[in-house]
Amino acid sequence: MNPALIAIIIFILTYVAIATEKVNRTVVAFVGALLLILFGVFGVNDAVGFIDWETIGLLFGMFIIVAALSDAGFFTFLALILARWLNYSPRKIFIFFPIITAILSAFMDSVTVMLFFATLTYEICKILKINAATIIITEVVMANIGGSSTMVGDPPNVILGLKLGFYFNDFLVHNAPISILAGATALLYCYMVSRKSFVSTGEIPKEELKEMDPTEAIEDRKQLKVALAAFGTAIFLLITHPYIEEYLHIPLKVPLAAMIPAFFMLVVLGKRSEKILLKVNYEVLLFFMGLFMVVGALEYTGVIEIAAGYITTLFKDNHMGLLSTLLWGSGLSSGVIDNVPLALSMSYILQNIVKFVGVPALSIMVWATSMGLDIGGNFTPIGASANVVAYTVMEKRGQSIGWKKWLKLAVPATLIALVISNIGIFIKYITGFF
Repeated sequence: MNPALIAIIIFILTYVAIATEKVNRTVVAFVGALLLILFGVFGVNDAVGFIDWETIGLLFGMFIIVAALSDAGFFTFLALILARWLNYSPRKIFIFFPIITAILSAFMDSVTVMLFFATLTYEICKILKINAATIIITEVVMANIGGSSTMVGDPPNVILGLKLGFYFNDFLVHNAPISILAGATALLYCYMVSRKSFVSTGEIPKEELKEMDPTEAIEDRKQLKVALAAFGTAIFLLITHPYIEEYLHIPLKVPLAAMIPAFFMLVVLGKRSEKILLKVNYEVLLFFMGLFMVVGALEYTGVIEIAAGYITTLFKDNHMGLLSTLLWGSGLSSGVIDNVPLALSMSYILQNIVKFVGVPALSIMVWATSMGLDIGGNFTPIGASANVVAYTVMEKRGQSIGWKKWLKLAVPATLIALVISNIGIFIKYITGFF
């Protein structure tokens, strides 16, 4: 059988298996990679060669730091401090909690952010006797939109950035302004349609609120301080690493910007580091490795180049049509399938599109694709990992959100955010600022 056909069949089967969630996605990805090797599509060395170790290194470093912050009680402390500062006002909580999840998700794993914020939001809303569902859906929507603003905010951005040669500052300059406008508009919509749900259904127990002391949420003060210092250092190095390489001639690559502060933090924390390392999400890293090999087979056999040539021919004289298709195609697809394999596939397609004459610069196609991938995940409860986490948190507490409620609030908000993103991409295109 033709190797390209085998690669396509295994790729599709892997996608379907990941989407159905019947088998662990890491297992699925590695089974796909092993089948490609067994059927002779490529050898072991070729397969491993498609793993992007820079992406793995960056995620590993950031995962360690976030695990340390989580273990120290940072997210619970932050949520309780914010709730107290807002005087436990339902309207203010509805506005500011989603804004904070958006900001945090721009710099760290949105799954961890939503795990803690969904839990705390539910508990606070229970005391305030208001329905937590609309607030939590809005938090997820804003977390995914916020994740689109930086390279480390969402895994698709990490993949697109490092595979195609774009860095933290590039995403910050080009995606962040659009993300902020899209997020503000989506939040305004969610607030306007949900404002009637902020009325308490009973008397609020003020004594119970007073007993919620934020400082008690801190598990380890030293660890919290060291982890915050490591996090700040990682962000600083991600911003400044191009200048450090250029002017100081220090080969500070992107993965090192995260891994250096992460491992220094572990050294400083001594025996505490063992507990932190156990909380790192290694499954995601292994999933990425397997996926790199499965999608790499499409590149290896020439399938990606054929697909890119077809897309380029279709939109050869319609650049804005191409950009809108990348944005909306990625967005709608992300609502039903995992946006990580989609991002990896698109990175190869975009890489090949620029080989043909008459297409926009690679950069603006990256911005359009990343915005679609990140924001489009909001469409359904299974569109992104953060959605699944928040949905599960509510179910475990006996208050299921339900697909109907999710779609009713999240779909219009996501469409609004994508329209704003499309306008932003169009302005970039006509002004040449990309």
